[in-house]
Amino acid sequence: MKNLKVILFCLAIIILSIGLGFGAEEAHNHHHGVTPGQIKNLIWFSLNFLVLVAILYKFGKKPLVEMFKSRQESILRQYNELMEKKKEAEAKYIELQEKIKNLEKEAEAIYQNYIEQGKKEKERIIAEAEAQAERIKQQAELYIAQEMEKAKAALRDELAEISVQLAEEILKKNINEEDQKRIYNEFINQIKGRVLH
Repeated sequence: MKNLKVILFCLAIIILSIGLGFGAEEAHNHHHGVTPGQIKNLIWFSLNFLVLVAILYKFGKKPLVEMFKSRQESILRQYNELMEKKKEAEAKYIELQEKIKNLEKEAEAIYQNYIEQGKKEKERIIAEAEAQAERIKQQAELYIAQEMEKAKAALRDELAEISVQLAEEILKKNINEEDQKRIYNEFINQIKGRVLH
């Protein structure tokens, strides 16, 4: 800030000197050719310019260099930050791509797993149904066998009753021995026929 004030002060002095030089030149303007006043003005302007350049160089070089250096560092820092952000963005992009690929693989694996589970469940249900059908068949066969035994037992009971009735009828009738043998044989054959059927 102090250097800037010094530079502005020097610039103001130089501008005033230039203005005074132009005023003096206009007063001698009626002569032709190069006059000693013009040479004096040229030397004065040259000295002013050299002093201005020297002042600017002395007081302005360091701030200008620092300003440009600071600007360069700022631009370089921003560039490096942008490059870092670009690398981070690329890394995140690659990571997201990998996640998307993994999600697709996971979705496919889950789908295949559901298909496998569905097949296993189907096979389990079919196996259970077949086992249930086999149990029902065995129960039906057992029931039929039991009913057959009941029917045979009922038939035997009925045959016994018939035999008793027949025996009573035979006793009631006075039949001869030959008739008894014939009736007995018929009865035996009848019983054999029923048991066989």
